[in-house]
Amino acid sequence: MNESNQYNELQQTLQEIYIKNLDFFKVQVPKIYKKALDFEKTNEQRYSIEYLNQEFQLFDKKTKATFYEKEPFSDSINRINNFNLSAAFSLVKLEHILRKNHYENEINSYLYINNFIDNFSNVNIKINKFIFIGTLLGVHINDFHKSIKAKSYLIIEPDFEIFRLSMFMTDYTELAKSSKLFFSIEEEETIFKDIIKDFLDYKYEYNNLIHYELAHQNNKSILDNLSLIFTQFGEMRYPFSEYIISLKRGYKYFFEEKRPIINLSKTNNFFKNDRVIFLGAGVSLAKNIEWLYLNHDKFIIVAASAVLKHLQILEIIPDIIIIMDGQKDAMIEQFNVKNYMYENSIILSSIKLDENLYEITKNTNIFFMQNSLELFEGFGFLSGITIGDIGVDILIKLGAKEIYLLGVDASIDSKTGKTHVGTHKSSKKINLNNIKNDKVDFQNNIVFVKGNFIKEVPTLLEYTDMIDNLNIIISNNKDINIYNLGDGAFFEGTTPLKPTEINVRNINKNNLQKELISNFYSISKKELSTLDKKRIQKEKEILKRLNSIDFKSDFIKDFCGLKNNFSDSIIFKILEKYFKLILPYANFLEDKNLSSKLISNQSKEILNNFNKIFEKINIK
Repeated sequence: MNESNQYNELQQTLQEIYIKNLDFFKVQVPKIYKKALDFEKTNEQRYSIEYLNQEFQLFDKKTKATFYEKEPFSDSINRINNFNLSAAFSLVKLEHILRKNHYENEINSYLYINNFIDNFSNVNIKINKFIFIGTLLGVHINDFHKSIKAKSYLIIEPDFEIFRLSMFMTDYTELAKSSKLFFSIEEEETIFKDIIKDFLDYKYEYNNLIHYELAHQNNKSILDNLSLIFTQFGEMRYPFSEYIISLKRGYKYFFEEKRPIINLSKTNNFFKNDRVIFLGAGVSLAKNIEWLYLNHDKFIIVAASAVLKHLQILEIIPDIIIIMDGQKDAMIEQFNVKNYMYENSIILSSIKLDENLYEITKNTNIFFMQNSLELFEGFGFLSGITIGDIGVDILIKLGAKEIYLLGVDASIDSKTGKTHVGTHKSSKKINLNNIKNDKVDFQNNIVFVKGNFIKEVPTLLEYTDMIDNLNIIISNNKDINIYNLGDGAFFEGTTPLKPTEINVRNINKNNLQKELISNFYSISKKELSTLDKKRIQKEKEILKRLNSIDFKSDFIKDFCGLKNNFSDSIIFKILEKYFKLILPYANFLEDKNLSSKLISNQSKEILNNFNKIFEKINIK
C-alpha cells in the first residue's frame, strides 16, 4: 500500500471513531455532543492532529509546540509500564485519629473509623475508581482500562478543543461497555464540583484510594484543585453521628421539654425596616468594640454566642443570641459570663444544643431551629458552613432588610495572624508564611481571597467554603442591603463600609423584645400535625424492619433493597451517611470477615440509638 492510500485509510479510520463517539455522546452526554457540533461551525482551531514520519502528534498552532515526547502509542505503553500506585488521592485516613469533636456517651464517628484503621496492617489496594487528568489524544485511556479495569472513570480535560481531537483517536464507547464514565470537559468551577460529587456518589464504597494519570504538566494545577474538592466533600466534615445528635436532642427538647421549634421555611417580616447588626468573633469586632458601645442603640444587635465574653467587656447586651455548636466544653465556656448578658435576650439555638448548656439557658426566651435535618417536614432547616453564613441566612429568613456585618471576617488578621477575638476559645495566631503545603489541611493551610477594604487578605481553607456559601445566600437575596464593616474577606453583593462612616439615628427598642417573642411563637411548632404523626409512625415501622434484619447476613444489601422505598426517611438518610463514611474503610481491609463484623456491630449500635430515641415518642 502506497503512502497516500495509507494516509487516506488512516483519515477514514479516525473519522469513523469520531462519528462513533459523536453518536455515543449524543445519547449519553448531550452537552458534549452539542459542544462538538458548535465547534465544527467555527473556523478557529488552535490545535491539530499531525501525522509526520508515520507518527501522530498533538500540535499547538499558536505556540508551535508539541505535547508528546514520543509518538502516542509508545507513550501509552510507557505510561502503563511506569504507572505508580502512589499516584492516588487518599480519601481515607491511614493513621489513628485522635480525639475529635467528641461527645460523651454518644456515638462518635472518628471512633468508628478507628475500628478499621487499627486493622490496616493488611489492606486491599485495588483500583476501582480512576481519574484521567487531561486527555491529550486519549490513546492511553483505553490501554489503561485494559490494564486496570476500574469500575468508574472521571475524565477531565480543561480544553474542549483538545478533548474533541481525542474523539478521533479514542473509542470512548469501549470504555463505557464495562465502566461508568463521568466527563468534565472545560467546565466552570461550580459544574466541575457537581460532576466530581456525582463521581464520588457513584459506588461510594470505593472512595478510599482514587488513582489518577496526569496527561501533561499543563494539567498539574488540577491536582491541587481535586485535593481541595475531595477534602470539601469529605464525610468527616459533618459525619453521620452529628445527625444522630440533632435527632436525639431535637426530639428531647420538643417532646420532653416542650420547647418551640421555629419555622424557617418561609421569609418573615419581623424586623420591619430596622437596622440589624450581626456580630461574629472575627478580629474586626475587637478593633471596633468601642464604636459598637457608642452606637449599639442604632441597631438590633444579633450576636453569635462566641462573642458574649467580648461584649461583656463593655456590657453590650445582645437582643438576639444565636447558638449553633453542639459541643459541651466550648459552648459552656462561651456562656461563662454574667447572667445579665443573656437572661433577657432571645436565644435562637440549633436543636443540637448541649444538654448541660440547655440547663443554663432553659429559663430564657429560647427557641430552637432545625439544623442539618428536618425533624418536622416543611419547617426548614439550616445547612450552612459556619455561624457566619448561617447567621446571615437566619436574619434574611426572619425579614431583615438592612444588615450590617461586624466580626464576620472569614479571614486571618493580616498584621497579627489572629483568627478570632482574644476572648474566643478557638482564637489562635497563624504563621502567615504557611501558604504552600502539599497536604490539604482545612484548619492550617493559608490562601488569599479578595479583601473587603484591601486587595486581598489571608484566610484558611475552612473559611473559603463559608465565603462561597455566603456569596450564594446573598446572590439569592439581592433586595437585601448588606454592609460589611469588617476588614476581612469581601462578600459578593455586600457594600464595604467603615463603621465611622455610618451616620444614623437610634432605633426605638421599647417593645422590641415583646414583639419579637410574640412573632417567634407565631411561627413555632408546639404540637404535632397529622403529617408529623404519620411521619414518626413511618420511622417506627422502618425501625421494626431494620431490626428484623439478620446481621449475620448481608445487612448492607438488605439496607440498599429497602432504601429506595423510603428515600425521605430520616433513619435511612442517616444510615446512608454512615455507609458513605465507613464503607470506603471497610473495603480497604483485606480481612472481609473482620470488616463485616465491624459493620455489623456498629450498625447494631446505631439502630439501638434509633430505638431509644423513638421509644420515647408516644403518638396519640
